[in-house]
Amino acid sequence: MRAGVSEGIINPLFPSLLYGYPLPKDRYHTTIHDDLMVHCFYFQNNDAELGIITLDLCAMSKKRCRDLREAVEKASGIPRNNIAVCCTHTHSGPVTTSIDPRWNDDYEEYSDYVDSVVRIAVKKIAEAKETSFEAMISAGKGICGAKQGVGGNRRDKDGPADPEVFCLGIHDSTGTLRGAIVNYALHPTFLHAESREISADYPAYIYNYFKSKSPDIIVGFTIGAAGNQSSRHFRTSQSFDEARRAGETIAAEASSVLATSPRLTEPMLTVSSFDFTPPLTEIPTLAAATADEAEARRAYEEARDAGEAYPYVRTLECTLIGAEHRLNFARSGPDNKAVAAWASPFEAQIMGFGDVHLVFWPGEHFVEYALQLKQESPYPLTVLSTCANGAACGYICTPEAHAEGGYESLWTRYRPETGARLVDATLKTLEGLRKGEDR
Repeated sequence: MRAGVSEGIINPLFPSLLYGYPLPKDRYHTTIHDDLMVHCFYFQNNDAELGIITLDLCAMSKKRCRDLREAVEKASGIPRNNIAVCCTHTHSGPVTTSIDPRWNDDYEEYSDYVDSVVRIAVKKIAEAKETSFEAMISAGKGICGAKQGVGGNRRDKDGPADPEVFCLGIHDSTGTLRGAIVNYALHPTFLHAESREISADYPAYIYNYFKSKSPDIIVGFTIGAAGNQSSRHFRTSQSFDEARRAGETIAAEASSVLATSPRLTEPMLTVSSFDFTPPLTEIPTLAAATADEAEARRAYEEARDAGEAYPYVRTLECTLIGAEHRLNFARSGPDNKAVAAWASPFEAQIMGFGDVHLVFWPGEHFVEYALQLKQESPYPLTVLSTCANGAACGYICTPEAHAEGGYESLWTRYRPETGARLVDATLKTLEGLRKGEDR
C-alpha cells in the first residue's frame, strides 16, 4: 500500500464576509487568527486509488465539489468518483456558496476565491500522490464529550450525542506517523458572530496539537453528524481559549487512539456511491409563517428581558432566526423545488479501508442518524463525515425535532422522513458491499 499527504493555505486576500451566522450582515474579516487550510490524503493499493480533501470552509456547493473532483482527475489521474471533498464547517471563513435569492439573499459566493481554493486543492492532492510512500494505516475511536466539557446536544443538553473521536492514521514503513484524519461531531462555533477574525475554530487546535509533537505531520478534520451538536451548554465562553481547550482535548484523545490502534499494511481499498433525492417540505402559508415568527419573537424577547440563562436564551434566539427565515421563504412563492435543485440529489459516498468504512453525506445531519448508522452497519468501524461533496438546503432533522419546532426544523426544506430514508439506503449499500466481500 502507498499513501501520500499534503497541505496548503487557503486564506482569502481581501476583507471577506464571514459565513455561518445570519447576523451581523457586515461581518467582514479584519484579520487572520489562524490559517485556513486544505489537507490532502492519497491512498493506493493494487489498482485502487482514493483521495480525501478536507477544507477549512463552512460549505461548498455540489457543483463546486464536482468541478474540483473533475479537475483532480484531469491533473493527477485519481478517478473523480474516488475523491471525497469535506468541509470542516467553520463559521469563521469566507462565503463559499451562492444561495438562490428566493431561498436566502444574504450570501453571494466569492467566485474568484473559490476558484483559488480549487486550484490549490488540485495542486496539493497531486503533490500527495507524487510524494506517496510505502504506508500502513491505523484506525480507531476514543471518547470525548460532555463529561470533558467539550460538547453535546445543543437543543437539549441531556439529549442524544456522539462523543466518539475517530482517527485514521497514516504511517510510513518505519512506523512514523505522517498523517491523520480526525472525525468528531461538533459544530465549530466556539467563535461567535462578534468575532471578525478568520479561523478554523477548534479544528485549528487539533492541527496545532499534532504539529507541536511532530512539525511535519499533516492532520485533516471531518465533521460528523453535528446538526444538533454544539458547545452551547458546555463551554465557559465563546473565545479562542475555549476553542483551544476543546481542540486540544479532542486531539489528545485522537493521539491516544492512534498510539494503540493496530496497523494494516494491505487493506482492501473500495469506493461506492449512490444518489439520494431528499423529499422537500411544502412552503408554509404566509399566515402560518407570520404567526410562528411572532410567537418566536415573543418567547425570545421575554426570556432575554427576564435575564434567563444564556444557553436557553440563545436557543430561543436561534428559533427566532429560523422563524424569520421561514417567513422570508413563505413570501418567496411556491417554487420550492427550483430553490432546492442546486443541492439535489445528494451523493452518498462510501470508502472502505478493509473493515473500516468512511461514509460521506452532503449537508448537516442530526446525530441520531449517525448513531443508528454506526450501530446497524455490518462493518465494525463505520464513521460518518458530513458537509461532504456538497451543501444542502438546511438541516436533516429527526421527526421529533420537526414536531418540537426550533431553529433547525424551521430552517430546513427537507421533510421529516429524509434522514431515515438516507440511513436505510446507506445501510443497504453497506450490506451489499459486505455480501460481495463474503462471496
